[in-house]
Amino acid sequence: MASRPVGNGNISFGLVSIPVRLFPATRSKSVSFNLLHAKDLSRIQQKIYCPVDDALIDRSELVRGYQVAKDRYVTFSDEELESLEARGGDHSIEITEFVPLAQIDPLYFETAYYLGAEQASAKAYRLLTDAMTKTGRVAIGRFTLRGKEHVVVLRPYEKGLMMHTIYYADEVRPVAEIDRAANESAKESEMALAERLIGELTTKKVDLSKYHDTFREKVEAAAQRKIAGQEVTEVHEEPRRGQVIDLMAALKASLEKRGAGAAPREEAAQEAPAAPAKATGTGGRGHPRARSGARRRTASGK
Repeated sequence: MASRPVGNGNISFGLVSIPVRLFPATRSKSVSFNLLHAKDLSRIQQKIYCPVDDALIDRSELVRGYQVAKDRYVTFSDEELESLEARGGDHSIEITEFVPLAQIDPLYFETAYYLGAEQASAKAYRLLTDAMTKTGRVAIGRFTLRGKEHVVVLRPYEKGLMMHTIYYADEVRPVAEIDRAANESAKESEMALAERLIGELTTKKVDLSKYHDTFREKVEAAAQRKIAGQEVTEVHEEPRRGQVIDLMAALKASLEKRGAGAAPREEAAQEAPAAPAKATGTGGRGHPRARSGARRRTASGK
């Protein structure tokens, strides 16, 4: 089935305006479940309960409350919230600056959209795409989507353009409070083995299609066995990897498991401090993905 656009916009920078269509670039396939009544396997319904009145209430009785302090709220009507929404106007994707992609950490990337060219803007679309590719730059700008203004990144992708909504800086949690083992140091021999192991595991081009959602595959297979009336047997988990006590031994064992002996490198490192071996065949910086990680969630009926 052909992709359907979820919106449209106009890339604008300077006096140039390029109409485009937005297509979702990703879709979640994570497993979800419905909650059923165990007695008759009927799908349950959620009801809204007020503990003060000790009664079920209708959705028409609800208002939106914004918490300003513990147990203190100010309320907003739908009309008030609508008046506060950003106005998309001409759905302009306003470019404010161009930067190298490496300056934007993948942590900031949220949702990804393909930008498709309109027939009337094909030449301008192609020119912008090729110019960004040639200069190695991506664009940062603003775009209003569903009443909310987003910071976005436009970048060349597969001979076209992709747009990412990104998190605001104050939405990213500070890392300073996380223990990052900054005071720990490694021996030169350990560093040499670690770099060698990285080199052994380095590929020139990543193939993400070889990675699968094994939990979803197991659930689907088990569901088919249940349909066929077969008993679902428990899958034994792989033993957990123990804590690394001897780092050097673990690095050597990892290299030996891959068929690359570690003894010569270790002996050379002990005899004379050698320059750390450079990993060969390293690939370029990977493209960020619209976020989010796989989540297992339970969805109940309404």
